[in-house]
Amino acid sequence: GLIKKWCEDKGIKVYTSTRVEEIDNKTVRLDNNQSLAADLVIMATGVKPNMGLLEGTAIKIDDGILVNEFLQTSHADIYAVGDVAQGKDFSTNNFSVQAIQPTAADHGRIAANNMAGKKLRHQGSVNMNVLDTMGLISSSFGLWMGAESSDSAELNDRNRFRYLNLQFRDDVLVGASSLGLTEHVGVLRGLIQSKTKLGKWKSRLKADPTRLMEAYLGCTQAVGYNAGVI
Repeated sequence: GLIKKWCEDKGIKVYTSTRVEEIDNKTVRLDNNQSLAADLVIMATGVKPNMGLLEGTAIKIDDGILVNEFLQTSHADIYAVGDVAQGKDFSTNNFSVQAIQPTAADHGRIAANNMAGKKLRHQGSVNMNVLDTMGLISSSFGLWMGAESSDSAELNDRNRFRYLNLQFRDDVLVGASSLGLTEHVGVLRGLIQSKTKLGKWKSRLKADPTRLMEAYLGCTQAVGYNAGVI
């Protein structure tokens, strides 16, 4: 809703739950019986892995090419990575297609090491998206929509187009989504990927979700200090 209002405030008309029925002679006809004049139409419909070259082979496929934790396909000497691979999800331990650049880069590094004889296990990719909508930055990480037996903290500052939602499982951050807050998006990913136990910082974040950097420093410095003592 905030992203929609942001666009509308800049003079952009936003149509949701609406389909394009026909494009003809610089006119776009919608399924709500409206017609729009257009000089340019851009269509973005997502990514579908191209697995046609595997038809008739023994390589196992599903939504993508099935791989194990070493990025091997069902044929031990053939690897698949990136948008076409159905690899491990860090948050769920399920295997899914994650068509994003960080996953492709991570897959490539691990598969290359394994092909070179250096056994590396893929720990799973953190699902993430960072978008720029006319200058308004939104991001999501991990189980941003929540998970079973999880609780959350939320900041919703509609007048300033600022939103932050944190999802916890016990005292570990497992997901987050933000809007208009770019200062600590790296901290969000770091806390999720490291599975850092927040301890007393969980209640502090539930009271004020913007204290992310304090929580990160408080938790990681404490761990480092204790490790040094031990």
